Amino acid sequence: MERRLIEFIEARDAAQQALLRIDNAIKSLDEASSLGIWDILGGGFLSSWMKRSRIQAANEDILSIKESLENLNEELEDVNMILPTEVSNTVFDTAIDVWFDNMFTDILVQREMKETLRELKDFRDSIIKLITDLDTVIQNMDKE
Repeated sequence: MERRLIEFIEARDAAQQALLRIDNAIKSLDEASSLGIWDILGGGFLSSWMKRSRIQAANEDILSIKESLENLNEELEDVNMILPTEVSNTVFDTAIDVWFDNMFTDILVQREMKETLRELKDFRDSIIKLITDLDTVIQNMDKE
């Protein structure tokens, strides 16, 4: 098999791995967002704590996306995409959100989660397009 074809296959595989990690981050953030709605409606300490736990999981997933993209960028140098930012999960944020639980803080956190979720979904669409483009190149190279 030609070396160039192998590089495209490796790039596609790396993109598919990134896509799996993006899907994990979206799932975690969706769960956090659902808990956020419950928290806004007066869920209290438990819902705040569970929401922060899902935010932490989403941030870990986002970090794993970065690792996947480093691999992808090594495989295909000209992939130029912007990663979504993490959902803020500092000790201060957690303390404010969990211990000084109020509707204003809950709404602010919910807005931030929704924005990051939108960014992740847009980024996911970009990775799917990349995979489709790579599949096309691979199929054309196979025909040669």
